[in-house]
Amino acid sequence: MQGKAPLVAINNNSVTVTAGIYDLNATPVAVDWEGAIPTCMESNGELIATQQEEAEDGRSLLWIMAEASAGESREFIPSERADCSSSTFEWEAVSSDVSRLLIDDLPAVEYVHPVFDSKRARETMKPFHHVYAPDGSRLITKGVGGNHSHHRGIFYGYNDINFGDKNVSTWGSGPRSNEHARLSSEWSGPVFGGHEVVIDWVDEDGEDFAEEARKLRVYRRPGGEMVIDVESELTSKVGPVELGGDHHHGGLQFRAAQYVYDHSDLSQFLRPEEWSDFPVNEEMNDEEWFKDVSWNAFQFVVDGEPYTVGYFSHPQNPQGGQMSERLYGRFGEFVPGQVIDEGESLTLRYRFLISSGHEVDRERMKKEYSAYTVGS
Repeated sequence: MQGKAPLVAINNNSVTVTAGIYDLNATPVAVDWEGAIPTCMESNGELIATQQEEAEDGRSLLWIMAEASAGESREFIPSERADCSSSTFEWEAVSSDVSRLLIDDLPAVEYVHPVFDSKRARETMKPFHHVYAPDGSRLITKGVGGNHSHHRGIFYGYNDINFGDKNVSTWGSGPRSNEHARLSSEWSGPVFGGHEVVIDWVDEDGEDFAEEARKLRVYRRPGGEMVIDVESELTSKVGPVELGGDHHHGGLQFRAAQYVYDHSDLSQFLRPEEWSDFPVNEEMNDEEWFKDVSWNAFQFVVDGEPYTVGYFSHPQNPQGGQMSERLYGRFGEFVPGQVIDEGESLTLRYRFLISSGHEVDRERMKKEYSAYTVGS
């Protein structure tokens, strides 16, 4: 039996994926690749689509969605077939401040990035990512307005940032917080879609004090589930920047639709066994809130339809993360004590599993977390 973590290796121009103690189910895998990128890989008589990505350092990455049974290895061999894709990921411009990722012409994710307007400060104070149901039928995240208007889709911020003689919030209490600067990369193809955007973190005077490079990749699983990977690299531009707050007012968060707030009696959290009996925290500053939780899942209802969103904290994230939960629809991890020196960066990585229904159980979440460690 192999160890707990899955392994990926290149052997003679083929890719070998070895599962750990759990099966790998359509797990996104990227490897360094030299030469022409094959359009397909063959494994056990099955053709699997590939996608190329040019990394910032000039490396060429080959992406596949890999499967392997627990404790076993599976080899993926380049194929001469011209095309074997069954899905298409592509971006469309909805408006000047909204871009939408489509999977086979169905909406999956929207990037909302308004230009800041002081007359509409609450509406334009920060960019965020909206998330659709796996079948594209409806948004399952909240945008501007509703309960806590500053909670929007997948968003990131802190309410107590200190540098020099300034105290700044990029969470929701300030007149402005984060502003979209530019699109660095955009990915479309048969395996995943996504982009890298640069976001300026600004103080109330509009001065940049940090720059964030945020990567988002979206994959689709058999049966319609979506996997969303988010990576943020936040770099200080002004000297030591202390990212303060508490577990309810900091970190990378998911906020479900306003419907969930109005029907919070239908919501529940699914956690690792050791935290299964811990009450849902409704206190604002509880220092005993659970820490270093590798995953959590929120089960809720939108327009009468049930959904489950899994939240996974990558093992390379700083230790000491504190999980926040709100039955009205917001949850995520805050990592206290982070100080970024000038020119230095804080990198955080998270994965979201978007599923229809409430059938996802604790054992499934453990398997998904194991799969998230591929390449770690």
